[in-house]
Amino acid sequence: MSQMDLAVATGYSLRYIGDIERGTKSATMRTMHDLATLLNVRLSVLVVEAERLWESDTKTRKRTQRPKR
Repeated sequence: MSQMDLAVATGYSLRYIGDIERGTKSATMRTMHDLATLLNVRLSVLVVEAERLWESDTKTRKRTQRPKR
């Protein structure tokens, strides 16, 4: 399902959907519930997956940061 499909089906803006996917905006629980319902997955699945991706991204950023001088 594309971002456009999600935006049309949920009524959220395409920009907001993209911002959530990129991690530049945080989704409310209501938004997460709406997306989970539309995607036919449990809300807990989205939360667990988001947490896994967040932890992975945090570890990557820590490895690639240069030491402060």
